[in-house]
Amino acid sequence: MAAAAIDGNVLQYGSDSLRQDKEVVIAAVRQSGIALKFAKNDLNQDPDCLKAAGLFDDEEHKVYMRPEKAVLSVKFSLAEQSTSYCTEFFHAMKNDPYLWQFKTYNPNAWCKDSCDPDFTNLAHACRGT
Repeated sequence: MAAAAIDGNVLQYGSDSLRQDKEVVIAAVRQSGIALKFAKNDLNQDPDCLKAAGLFDDEEHKVYMRPEKAVLSVKFSLAEQSTSYCTEFFHAMKNDPYLWQFKTYNPNAWCKDSCDPDFTNLAHACRGT
């Protein structure tokens, strides 16, 4: 666990038992949010792990400075085979002095809502976001 707290990316080289250990995963993702994709047993979707990685906010109570909303059009994955681009982009948006002011809809595993309740209609303009 000490190595993961120093360099979170070492999680990818850990044994399955370490990659299934929630404390180890949280220590790793606090150091490097990208390391979350190496977690096992659905810990990459665990709210505590997502919060530690900086990828999950308490949206219900968060107040944004701007009324407009941003929509990321590409679904991002925290699967081990996925690239880290989307995670890095999400972190960059949260740390940007202008973009952090907007509520961002991020179509991913823990955010299933749509900008429109009829989003399953293939003809709908919002489809795919």
